[in-house]
Amino acid sequence: MKAFFKAFGIVVCLTIAGMILATAAPQAGVWIGAVFLVVPLFALIKPLPKFHLGHRGFSISIAFFVGLLTTTASLGLISETEKMVSLRETDPTAYLAALESQDQTKWLAELEQLAPERYALEVSKIEEEEAARIAEDAIAEAARAAEREQAQVELRAKDAERRAVEQRTKLVEHIEQLDREIASIPGISASKYTDDVSNINVGLLLMGAWALLYEEGGKLDLNEEAQRKREQFRRLLVNKQSQMLPAMRDAYGPAMRQQLWEADGSARTIGAGYRTVEFVSAAFARNANIQQIHTEIRENLMMLRFTRAQYKWIKQASEFSYYTLEVPKDSDIVKWESGGRYRVLD
Repeated sequence: MKAFFKAFGIVVCLTIAGMILATAAPQAGVWIGAVFLVVPLFALIKPLPKFHLGHRGFSISIAFFVGLLTTTASLGLISETEKMVSLRETDPTAYLAALESQDQTKWLAELEQLAPERYALEVSKIEEEEAARIAEDAIAEAARAAEREQAQVELRAKDAERRAVEQRTKLVEHIEQLDREIASIPGISASKYTDDVSNINVGLLLMGAWALLYEEGGKLDLNEEAQRKREQFRRLLVNKQSQMLPAMRDAYGPAMRQQLWEADGSARTIGAGYRTVEFVSAAFARNANIQQIHTEIRENLMMLRFTRAQYKWIKQASEFSYYTLEVPKDSDIVKWESGGRYRVLD
């Protein structure tokens, strides 16, 4: 079976090669075909090789077949060529008609020589058809571009509608939240957030949440009624912060004193509005310890809006280290960021 397919492949290749040769070079095809036709005659005198076809008789048959096919095709093409040459000389019109159906490129070249006026008409016709095709392509492209633009317009409209729905939803939710906070803020007592450091931090988180709610309102398209509620919320928030922050600072000293008790340390808040916090510990005899503890608690001190933090190694020390803190007013609504940075909200 393998030998059969091999032989079949060789036969097909020889046949295709003969047809290509006959088409490309008919004169050479005649000679090559003649060689294949003559080769089998030598078999009468001397045995021929198998040509990888498995059998000498089969090889001779294939050589004769390929030679006959190549020679016949080549002679046919030569005859056709000679006929066309003769027709060109005797009847150019018939020659052009026959050539038109065979080779458009050669037909145009011959038409230019044999019938210049008709050639001009054909070239004009071709140019008109090409211009019409280009115009059709342009119209089709314009239609596709219009469709794409329409699709973009529809997409933008859908996005705008979606954003409008989201905006309305956020607005409704924001107003509802404002109503809840406006109702609850007057009843909130500062004493609820002064028991210990954890409670004080909860109070700071609560004020941070109020500030975020206030900031969110500035990003929404509030109507007149909603703006009035936002302003009412701001007034309540400013008043509540002004009450809570001094109380929380006042409680911060005793709360920290509880935490420092085991380390034989103490803390207190002093001054107007309890703006100064003082820590006392033997560890603060070393500047490195002061810097370390201040770095750890600085952000918390900033949020409580202390303006000064001082560190003593004994309570009676006349010389001690202190840090001045640049903080917002108690009445400022502030958005806190990392590292004690902040932004006052208008």
